[in-house]
Amino acid sequence: MKSFGIFCTVSALFIFSMFYRVSNAVIAPDLVETFHLNAEGLGVLGGAFFYSFALMQIPMGLLLDRVGPRYIMTVFGLVGACGALVFAMANTFFFAMAGRVLMGMGMASVLMGSFKVFVLKFPSSRFSTLSGTLISIGTLGSMLATSPLAWLSQNIGWRLTFVIAGCTTIMCAFLIFWALRNKDIQQGASGNPVNENDKKIPIKNILHLVVGSLSFWQISIFAFFRYGTFVALQGLWLGTYLMDVKGFSPVHAGNILMMLSIGYIAGAPIAGYLADKVIRSAKITAFCSVTFYTISLLPLTGIVDIKNPVVFGSLFFLIGFFNSPGTLAYTHVKELYPIHISGTVIAAVNFFVMAGGAVLTPVLGMIIAACTQKNQLPCADAYHYAFLVCFLGIATSLIFYAFSKSRQVISD
Repeated sequence: MKSFGIFCTVSALFIFSMFYRVSNAVIAPDLVETFHLNAEGLGVLGGAFFYSFALMQIPMGLLLDRVGPRYIMTVFGLVGACGALVFAMANTFFFAMAGRVLMGMGMASVLMGSFKVFVLKFPSSRFSTLSGTLISIGTLGSMLATSPLAWLSQNIGWRLTFVIAGCTTIMCAFLIFWALRNKDIQQGASGNPVNENDKKIPIKNILHLVVGSLSFWQISIFAFFRYGTFVALQGLWLGTYLMDVKGFSPVHAGNILMMLSIGYIAGAPIAGYLADKVIRSAKITAFCSVTFYTISLLPLTGIVDIKNPVVFGSLFFLIGFFNSPGTLAYTHVKELYPIHISGTVIAAVNFFVMAGGAVLTPVLGMIIAACTQKNQLPCADAYHYAFLVCFLGIATSLIFYAFSKSRQVISD
């Protein structure tokens, strides 16, 4: 029961992390009007969360390995909550950026901290299932950032919505501090003991061990494009595409975007179970699924003209469903390294995960802006070119990922 309570607590905070990541999509018209943004500026604001999130990953992994998840997740959870409040009260683009940056810094601890808790508290054979279930539950946050956020924005305003989210995040951070108070979480349990001598290994040696493997880079490039393409689409550009090109209202676009989250929720736990119990390989499960994700992006490149919202919803469900098993890259890389640096190596991969969102969100905005005439809404072709870049990027990364090692522990 205690383990279940811990899982629920970290899941609650992760829901808000996912909400903040993609919340700009349906409030984009409000942000454009409030801060006088073009497509490029909107992309930069959307990517701000990911800039700070990505840069915090390596330090966060080291802190989680040396200090433990309790204090780190609590303190940084409060930082993220403050970011939401700053964003809600911003009256200039600078302060809106500052709020998004603080949100990214704070939420950088949540997923990696949760993974560290799983490593310490639960048997390693359950890691894929637990991580997949966590990500599936967290995707409820992405769902909240679709039509529910659009409805709240229309009825109480986007600013008050973020004030409420920030205050609730503060409560979740304190719950984390309470739930992780037992020594099992701090010192290791369930057959995963933490040797105090391992904590004294020089940081330089740890980082050399992590980045010295070719497989680390193959997994990281795959993670960069797998998540970067998805979050750039879900977090901003599919929403504006549906509104600017297809003419859907914000609420209607939010309803269609929700299918991405529903697909993601459905795919993550199934993939975790398959990797742990059936296929017994995180790499093979991730590779096969993301191959189908890549194929599902093709209709967005303009090879077919989709107008029916039901067809869009079905396509978005498949995109989310086949993308979510790519999170097994965390399990894959964890299996390659010793347990005492699990936080660092998972966080190192997560740096590239979040860097994907930080880089690709504004890059797609630049492509769309470059293909759009001055003082005009972006045309369909502008979006199709941007979506083609997503397809080519993930397809190339799959080739690199195919040659990575599996289950071979990398050590000194």
